[in-house]
Amino acid sequence: MSKLRKVVVPTDFSDASMAVLDWVKKLCGDQQTEVHCINAVHQPMIYMPMMSGVSTAGVPSTDQLQKLSQESLDNFVARHMGDLADRTTAVVRVGRPASEIVDYADEIGADMIIIATRGHSALAHALLGSTAEGVAREANCPVLTVHS
Repeated sequence: MSKLRKVVVPTDFSDASMAVLDWVKKLCGDQQTEVHCINAVHQPMIYMPMMSGVSTAGVPSTDQLQKLSQESLDNFVARHMGDLADRTTAVVRVGRPASEIVDYADEIGADMIIIATRGHSALAHALLGSTAEGVAREANCPVLTVHS
């Protein structure tokens, strides 16, 4: 395998997404690889028709979501990336997670994406979709999926 210069590591802060950390450290630890941790958030949406008396005051703005996500991502890097923290960039994007991850990987010229997959049942997968599957289908670089 050729030297990895840039690796994208998506996280949603779940226990499942932590499964990639050992692989990231093994593949990037001895090299001077740049690690790019990314979290993609959806824009806030109201899923019910507007009705009289229904308030949207509790729905966070996109800016609030980005700020909270950036704080969480910065904490994630500090707590979990160990010796790689000084080579890790923390990026928050807004949009469909699979597309945002792939677009970011293309923008930086990533050599690989390392992403966790939960292995949902067929029904859950059909209903929920899979960010990891979307990334694997759309990516222009190799994708390592780690089953959690």
